[in-house]
Amino acid sequence: MLQLMQQYVPGFSGKPVSYRNYHAYQTTDRLYVIIPARTDQDSYYELAAITVYMQEAGFPRLAQPMLTTDGQILTVYENTAYLVVEMPPPYPRGLDAHGAELAAFHQLGAGCPFAPDTLSSYGKWSDLWTARLSQAERLYSNMYQKRPLVHEERVFLDTFHYVIGRTELAIQYLNETSNEFRFTDYDQPTTVFTKYGSELADTYVLPHNIIYDHPARDLAEFTRTAFCKKEEGETAEFLQSYMQQRPLSVFGMRLLYARLIMPLHLYDQMEKGLTGKAYETLIMQQSKYEQRLSGLFDRMQVDAHTLEIPILEKYL
Repeated sequence: MLQLMQQYVPGFSGKPVSYRNYHAYQTTDRLYVIIPARTDQDSYYELAAITVYMQEAGFPRLAQPMLTTDGQILTVYENTAYLVVEMPPPYPRGLDAHGAELAAFHQLGAGCPFAPDTLSSYGKWSDLWTARLSQAERLYSNMYQKRPLVHEERVFLDTFHYVIGRTELAIQYLNETSNEFRFTDYDQPTTVFTKYGSELADTYVLPHNIIYDHPARDLAEFTRTAFCKKEEGETAEFLQSYMQQRPLSVFGMRLLYARLIMPLHLYDQMEKGLTGKAYETLIMQQSKYEQRLSGLFDRMQVDAHTLEIPILEKYL
């Protein structure tokens, strides 16, 4: 890995360390983190431009992708492409509520002077979900022909029609939402995360999972994680503190709802593999998940009936 770093900083030397399970190097005043690349170079050039903008606009905690001495953003080392990011120097953090902090992050990102192309998923959810369903159907078809089956595979086969039903429902709801006319400037694309957990609660933010999409994506993925846990914790406070700073339109609320109907957490686990109990555990938790989803708008202090927001029961 030291040879890799020397392609960015000639004569580089530093202490090898680990940072969030990534290889990293610590120097006297800097930390460099080495992250396996998951996409093409064009996406990372866009990412580098976004991080420069975000830092200059008032979010200094975001690490900056580096360029090699040859101007390349990715480096291949032992047959794997890597992105290297430079962590910013330490600085005191504010103590904003988590939801409010995410709202401020989205507000900065919405002001980006250029619109990313390869990094954008805005308006593409239906196609992406349809593609994931097709991939899962191929897995089902192949497994259906297999004999003998282990327990985890049988659980998958027995529950996959439920996954299909929920996916088709989510896509239908999403497509109908595209006709929703009650939207605001807050519905413009902005900087979000592929799957937001609590990255903004960390001292530093690694940029490799940042993309360009509707802000409802981050709200949905944070809420999904909470709904999948035994305790929901701060969901209501998180959503309300966000909306106090950056209110969701009816269009945004419907996108949030559609994304939570879509069982993306089940797809994620399918793609990780069906060995072990993880998929079965998630399936067993689905009744609780859907119970919590039915109370989503109450948690947001939103009257779905008055706003004429379609709710799940009317689709069943």
